Amino acid sequence: MIRLVLVSTFFLLVVQLGRPALALPLRPEILHYKVSASLFPDAGRAVVTLRQVGPDLYEGEIRGETSGALAFFSGRRRDSYRTTMQLHRDSLRPLLYIEESWVGRKHHYKEYRFDYDRGRLEMWRRGQDGALVLAWQTDLDAPIYDPITAFYNFRCGGLGEFKGGAILSLAGIPYPHPETIMIQLGPQEPGERRATVTIRQRAFDNAIGQVHVHFDDELIPLSAWTRVALFGKISGRLVGRY
Repeated sequence: MIRLVLVSTFFLLVVQLGRPALALPLRPEILHYKVSASLFPDAGRAVVTLRQVGPDLYEGEIRGETSGALAFFSGRRRDSYRTTMQLHRDSLRPLLYIEESWVGRKHHYKEYRFDYDRGRLEMWRRGQDGALVLAWQTDLDAPIYDPITAFYNFRCGGLGEFKGGAILSLAGIPYPHPETIMIQLGPQEPGERRATVTIRQRAFDNAIGQVHVHFDDELIPLSAWTRVALFGKISGRLVGRY
């Protein structure tokens, strides 16, 4: 839930001189969001960060947890979504995408490995014995994006120039079913920048949903909302930026 509300949050570090140029240089940030639901005004918290982990390597992460009454009903659920990305030519490409969740004493872990040399995308799942097992694989002969890398590229111009009314379409991770990430741009005037993102709700049985996002002029999401079964309308708003 937390990831879906905030999946349209985008970050990138400033590109150093001599490296591939991006259209929009950005600073590293830590963003804090408060999440509310129809029946739970204090539904959860989320923190989004971007770090540099090596030359032309970046790690973006969204961490969220339920709070208040929803924490009780959800088994104090916590989620972490983390992507290691490489600055390649004029855009970012994912190298490793990890999904983790904790519900009560249960821990779920999956990682997607993007092997460009071999042209293969693999999904590894952690079994009950703690060992990682290859659970799925597919060809990587065309760009495939995890949600985080897709929107980082949107933020920095890695998807090209765009204007209000445009529709961007990207291939998402095709597991368990093929996925197309669609970004429909609304007004892009100063002080009024909006977009609607159609994406798979991986935290809710992989149903397709839409996230409506309001940005500031630096394309930092100020607020976002969506609707999901059981909880109705879920919204998030920026409460801190560092």
